[in-house]
Amino acid sequence: MQKLLPFSDARPKTGPAQLAKTASRIFISYRREDSIAYAGRLYDHLSAHFGAEQVFMDIGQIEAGDDFVNVLDREIDTCDVVIALIGPRWLGASNENGRRLDQPDDFVCHELAAALAQGKRLIPVLVGGATMPAAGELPATLAELARRQAHALDDKRFKFELDALIRSIEGRQSLLNQFVQVMNAERLRKWRLYGGAGVALLMFFLGWVQLFDALGIDTRIESYTMALGDTVASAPVSERIVIVGFDEKSEARLGRFGPDWRREHARALDKLVAAGAKVIVFDLYFEKANPADAELIAAIGRARQGGSEVIVGVNQLLDQGPAVIPELLKAVSAWGLLCVGGRLGYASVAPIAAVKLAAAVDSEQPPVERIGDKIAAIASLAVGGRTLAVDEQLRELTLVSDTGRTLWRGPLKPFQASVEASGQLRNDCPLLSSGDRVADGLIRLAPIEIWRQPPRRYDYEQISGPAATIAAGELAGKIVLIGDARAGKDQFRVRRGVGAEFRHGVELHADVVNNLLQGVHLRGLDPWLQVLAMAALAIAGGGLRLFRPAMPALWRRLLLVACLLFYLALTVLIYVQFGLLLNTAYHIGAFLLSYWLLGKLSAAAAPASA
Repeated sequence: MQKLLPFSDARPKTGPAQLAKTASRIFISYRREDSIAYAGRLYDHLSAHFGAEQVFMDIGQIEAGDDFVNVLDREIDTCDVVIALIGPRWLGASNENGRRLDQPDDFVCHELAAALAQGKRLIPVLVGGATMPAAGELPATLAELARRQAHALDDKRFKFELDALIRSIEGRQSLLNQFVQVMNAERLRKWRLYGGAGVALLMFFLGWVQLFDALGIDTRIESYTMALGDTVASAPVSERIVIVGFDEKSEARLGRFGPDWRREHARALDKLVAAGAKVIVFDLYFEKANPADAELIAAIGRARQGGSEVIVGVNQLLDQGPAVIPELLKAVSAWGLLCVGGRLGYASVAPIAAVKLAAAVDSEQPPVERIGDKIAAIASLAVGGRTLAVDEQLRELTLVSDTGRTLWRGPLKPFQASVEASGQLRNDCPLLSSGDRVADGLIRLAPIEIWRQPPRRYDYEQISGPAATIAAGELAGKIVLIGDARAGKDQFRVRRGVGAEFRHGVELHADVVNNLLQGVHLRGLDPWLQVLAMAALAIAGGGLRLFRPAMPALWRRLLLVACLLFYLALTVLIYVQFGLLLNTAYHIGAFLLSYWLLGKLSAAAAPASA
């Protein structure tokens, strides 16, 4: 049989000390009905490597007439290493008397108990996908086996893992340690010179964080990450969400949109309740009175009596109260923050809730005692988020559903009005003012076609028009959002990777509702993890530049591109799987600048070392 060769040519020369390590006597313990095929395969490879006289396996090595118990005891006594082959049926193997491990004549238990009692090096080797048994699953005499580090042999990586097992038996260094030794011989002197430069590099990038934000580089790359991630795996969309949009057809029938539509909203409410809608949300505000208000209020009352919730939006506060017709405010299930569609650079954000602070009586008053109002957004209310828990220092807000489930948790940040290109201050959300705290959430956008095609999109005319087609029970259990879908009205420009698109506010509200229902919570990297990641990328960039100095420039550049592509693919995967947006601009910048800087320093030091 051909001898198994290790994967590295850097094998130590054989001297007396090394020979003592490699001449280990090995005892293979196995259960025949569980792993005899693996045992035979392992015996062949170990015998080829160490010599047949150094490996014991009971088949063919116990002569006729021998007391095999004495033979097993003698072999275990003289061996250096005992390999316990554990397959899928090793632990539960049984006969008519019960589990084999618990029987006094079980020789597997006898072998391993003897090895443990004599303090032999016992290596559990897992085969066939087996897992390591817990101490409580083993007889008392074998409980210590559970504390021994196991080694797995997988069929697909058998040679690689067998080589690692042989190295472990021989006490030789791992492939990684050998690699590090080879690389350190050339790198040690250079890293002594450039270690200080690496620290300075890290501090340099920390100082640039704010600059990247100002230039929009960071959030632009985040939007690319989101777009690529959504191409790989689109955001899951709940079947519970339905949009009802009114457009030019409705205006042609009803006249200019405004308070005169209250009677039509009442008809729409009755139709939606008859269709089974569970929650009806108006992405509208009702500030001015109208003669048809009584009809709308009556329709809201009928909806709530029928088990449906009705939620309306509020655009501003008047005299510290919501600017809503008083009678209508009493009739609805809840009112909420109407603002949506802000931008963090190129990423779309929406408030989940806001905390308004009352004027402090004295400067020593704790922030929690200055809370005037806690206001949930209409999207948060639509999913049952009625409880807003705020920590004592106004640092974090938790949105809790009416069933006690945590729907969202995130930081509270001071509200900032946006600034026009001309430098003028603009506040798209009159309900909020300077000093308020807002819990913003990044929006993971569903494909726009989802919100503009059946079954998640209805035209207002389908609900309340003369030729309404909505059927009873058609919207059973749905969350219905009613909003403006007219061209150029209530629209927001959102970034989608290299391009942009316009979405109506009601569509963005639907995205927020969907995120909350699906548990999608996009977030950035913790600041300390950001620092660590940036340092790791800087070290990786420098390490790549010092890797194999004789490598041709073309191959080195291809390797650099491959590393960057791998990192970008990793960021997309992390976004898709965990909703975590890495600060890609900083990481790539640290990687490339470290690569370039150490390349320059290495080139400058080369003549001196010649």
